[in-house]
Formats: sequence, structure tokens, C-alpha cells
Amino acid sequence: MVILDHEHKTTEWRPFIDSSKTSLKDVVLQNGKKYPSVPLVYATNMKQIYDNLKILLEKIQYDKYCWTICLRFKKI
Repeated sequence: MVILDHEHKTTEWRPFIDSSKTSLKDVVLQNGKKYPSVPLVYATNMKQIYDNLKILLEKIQYDKYCWTICLRFKKI
């Protein structure tokens, strides 16, 4: 947020995690849609399984920010 010159309020932003067969993506969405999404992670060859999600949450410092997370789980 410092780089984007925005004040960071965890109540105004939420991470969105999505995956496909070949990648795992994470972006931060602004609740009011005033600002565009901010990409955080794009990991190829990484599936949406517990261990990978745990690593992803550690990398985006979920414990520090206590965001509400949006996920899109897919059925195979």
C-alpha cells in the first residue's frame, strides 16, 4: 500500500485466492471497488491444497493483518 500511496486499513481490503489446474493466484480487493485489485501472488504448478494455502497465507502475512479471506473452491 505504501508503494501505491494508499492508506492501509485491513477492514477495507480483503485477499481473494483462486486457482486453476496449473496455478494459484492471490489478489487483494478493495471492499468498495474504488481501487483496482492488487496482485500479491501468482504461483505456477501449485494446486489449491491445504499445505499450499498455508504457505500462501504465511507469505501474505495473514496473521499480521487478520483479513477476511475470499476463496473460490472448485470441484474436480
